[in-house]
Amino acid sequence: MTHSEGDASLSRRRKVFTVQASPFNAIKLDLALILIVGVVVLVTHDHLVEHSLGQLLIVVVYGLAAMLWIVIRTRWVLRNLDQAAAESDASQSSKNG
Repeated sequence: MTHSEGDASLSRRRKVFTVQASPFNAIKLDLALILIVGVVVLVTHDHLVEHSLGQLLIVVVYGLAAMLWIVIRTRWVLRNLDQAAAESDASQSSKNG
């Protein structure tokens, strides 16, 4: 059997999984890792501590720490974006003025 030209061109046009460049990509990666570790914590928390209050404390502390990390990272990225935009505006106004 022979391959037609159309079959050969289809294999070259295959799309690959890409993510557009974004300053939030690092935060998305952090969130994915936090979710994976969170699932592991949920599965193993009853083996770490036998007391139910201790188990609840482990899950709550992990959740709050993860939330705090994501909030801090997001605010840091937004602050950097605002600073970059302000510097860009300042350089544009100095060129025009």
